[in-house]
Amino acid sequence: MEKPKIAIKTNHKTVSLGQYAGEWVAFAHGKVVAHQGTLKKLMKKVKNLKNKPSVLLIPRKSEGPYI
Repeated sequence: MEKPKIAIKTNHKTVSLGQYAGEWVAFAHGKVVAHQGTLKKLMKKVKNLKNKPSVLLIPRKSEGPYI
């Protein structure tokens, strides 16, 4: 059985997030704008962005998808 690939579909493309497994990711305008190992570090990195991004935790490959 093949493991599911982690990706987000935007209006015009699919963005693969597998390389960020186990990290917090900030996503805006169809692309990853920042990523960090902890939420606290990520929020410091994106606090001065004009448009607030969506933030999510990408599961590690061994964790499988969240339900």
